[in-house]
Amino acid sequence: MRKTGRIKWSFPVEYDRFMSNTKTLFIPAPYFPPSAMPPSQRVRLLVRHLHEFGWKPVIFTVDHYYREEVADPWMTEIAGNAFEKREVSAWDQRKTRKFGLGDLGLRMFFGLYRSMLKQVKKEKPALILYPVPPWYIMVMAPFIQKATGVPYAIDFIDPWVYQSDQKNIKAVLSRWVAKRLEGRVVKKSSAIFAVSQGILDDLKKRYPTISPIPMIAVPYGVEVSDYAAIRVQKKEEQGIVIRYTGAISEKMLVVVDCLLRAMKEVHKVLPVRIIFTGTSYAGSGLVKPVLSGLINKNGVGDFVTENPARVGYREALEMNKLADMQLLIGDTTPYYAASKMMGLVASGRPFFAWVHEDSFPARFLKELEYPNRLFFRTEELGDERKVRELADVLLFSLQNREHFIPVSLENPVFNKYTAKAMTATFADTFQKISL
Repeated sequence: MRKTGRIKWSFPVEYDRFMSNTKTLFIPAPYFPPSAMPPSQRVRLLVRHLHEFGWKPVIFTVDHYYREEVADPWMTEIAGNAFEKREVSAWDQRKTRKFGLGDLGLRMFFGLYRSMLKQVKKEKPALILYPVPPWYIMVMAPFIQKATGVPYAIDFIDPWVYQSDQKNIKAVLSRWVAKRLEGRVVKKSSAIFAVSQGILDDLKKRYPTISPIPMIAVPYGVEVSDYAAIRVQKKEEQGIVIRYTGAISEKMLVVVDCLLRAMKEVHKVLPVRIIFTGTSYAGSGLVKPVLSGLINKNGVGDFVTENPARVGYREALEMNKLADMQLLIGDTTPYYAASKMMGLVASGRPFFAWVHEDSFPARFLKELEYPNRLFFRTEELGDERKVRELADVLLFSLQNREHFIPVSLENPVFNKYTAKAMTATFADTFQKISL
């Protein structure tokens, strides 16, 4: 087992003037820079600004050696220096994978629990925030609260309990565990955050007694400076390059299927090339194509490419800035929040949104009056009329891409969702519920 320990706090110069009223916030964050996974991005944006609101974040995580995703050193650089990081022990995935155990939350659970319990008793932070997934880490929350009296909040980046068609034993067991443990944890929390209102509404339906608990929807924010730092050369690909960068979940497959059918019609008119990158959630060495079945079924292999391995955050931004158009793809649930959406707006490059009509991305894009979009209802997917409509709107957007006008970064609709604005929402609730 590799040596772990404390990484010293490093403050920005302006931090000193906030010190007198500072409260300590513990955040167990299995995914943290140099990881570029969505949970890592969420926490990275928080720790960049929490000190501006009088909070001292202390991160509990693991050495990247114990993670399976690609490391991106740039993520560490842009996380800033206004936090303390403490590394805990974890079971080595190179050994546990032999027994089918890869979940990072489970592999670090006991190391995290021991470290958290000891340090919470010793330092008495004002609050603990559990960002999930990985969901298993929040199982320890009520036990630490009972032993120390320190309140906790949960941030649902994805729902733990959800409908799935997967029938394998591992998936069935995971859903069984989630349904039996989730209620115990959320009922004892002091506040519940989520990336979309839909996740919170589902929680209320399952556990009506949690209604008095503060429940706040906080969509993903964006650090505009991330995009200002990206400088790209002239693109090398021929034709009109359309890119989607990010994982494709089970509930996105039927949405992508409809998109590919529409793109097949577009390809008859324009020389488009579509590149999907980072479609698999699996870690390094475990990656398998996600879309090969749909690509073959729709006969689009001559202009659609899938690179399932995830790439670093900086590389993703560079690729996307070179694209003629990017894609924002939703799934069949109204609660899907699309972590990349604010980044697409901040990039200043054209993108096309194909998302659920009742989702936050749809409401935001309507309010923004963003032109390159089409919304769907789940029951419409697969309908030939909807495919034809999508093809027409895509074709129009692509043919007029040279006339695209970027969204102003001063737009008040957009400015509600910067990283600092996101953090301010968290900090306001932290203040109300903390010790």
